Amino acid sequence: MQPAEKKQLTSLLDELSSAVEELLLAGLTTASKSTVERLDITFKEASRMRLLRLGSTLRIANEEISRFTTGSAQFSARRLAFFLSRAWLLATSMKRAITANDDTRLDKLMSTPATQPVDRLKVVTLGVSKRVVPGAFAAFDFRLRAIEGMPEASTAEPLVWSCVFPMRKDLDLPAEAFLHLPQKQKFRPAMLLEKNAIEITRCAISRQPNSATRLSLTDASEVKPEKPFTDWKSLWSWNLSEASHRLSTHRPTPLDLEIELQEEVFIDNWQPGNRESLDEGYDLLQLQAENLSFAARLDRGPSGTPLHATLGAMATKKRRPPLYGVMHYESCNLLLQPLTALGKDGPEYLTVSPDKIGQAQLVKAMKFT
Repeated sequence: MQPAEKKQLTSLLDELSSAVEELLLAGLTTASKSTVERLDITFKEASRMRLLRLGSTLRIANEEISRFTTGSAQFSARRLAFFLSRAWLLATSMKRAITANDDTRLDKLMSTPATQPVDRLKVVTLGVSKRVVPGAFAAFDFRLRAIEGMPEASTAEPLVWSCVFPMRKDLDLPAEAFLHLPQKQKFRPAMLLEKNAIEITRCAISRQPNSATRLSLTDASEVKPEKPFTDWKSLWSWNLSEASHRLSTHRPTPLDLEIELQEEVFIDNWQPGNRESLDEGYDLLQLQAENLSFAARLDRGPSGTPLHATLGAMATKKRRPPLYGVMHYESCNLLLQPLTALGKDGPEYLTVSPDKIGQAQLVKAMKFT
């Protein structure tokens, strides 16, 4: 990191530490609007600087603040305290590493993998996760697979591309509406859900140790659809031995979260079990498959529409399709985020509504952006 970048980062970390301390001292009920806004600005700046660990921590903290200010029943004081504390710990530790000129420790704290340019990549979409905080933002993670081997990315390598859209409090708009708006690269993210092969040129990838390789687009990137993809079954596999090896060799630090060690899983012949409704705003549906027990998380709010109802209906049927999702290990449990049902005609994306977006809704989204 160059001296100018370190100076900019130090200023950001000072601002963050100060805002967190003010918020904790004053409490949410008396915290000034400017303090909350400072946290939001810090989150956006951390994301712009590609500080993935710090940015994701602040995003979750901001979610809880938004839930508190809107009176949401999903607000969790425990979750807010945890992520605010984690943000402060990261900020102070990173500043100490900069002051001590300890670049090795700073790199570990930033958790920012090296970026590698890619001339051309061909992918398909296996699933998409959705996170919606009304009045704040809607975030989508597109889970992709490389379908052509090339020097930078091997065939069938898992990739993830993310996009985040701000949401205004006075607009009642489905999150899916933003997927129909063109990006800087002149493509609509909804195009990634049309079950076609997608060619991406002049992009970049960064490999993460315990998760899918992250795909980044530049201003020069081009994203174009090709012919429909049909060989989905060739991608439906989960190597339990490799997953077991990753788990046994994983050595978490106090700054790691459970979700930072992820597995993309495919489960077949699953049997539904008990369903538990939790105060945190989601249900846990027990699933049995592959001689393993999973707990599928089904959000009750907009993040879980239409997944909550769709998977619940699937669980009542005698014949159920295979599932694809993202799993992490939490308190000795296998916590599953279902994303896709695997049918004869390819993937059925469970997390995004199939309803058409009306012209009026698109106009509202365009006015906002």
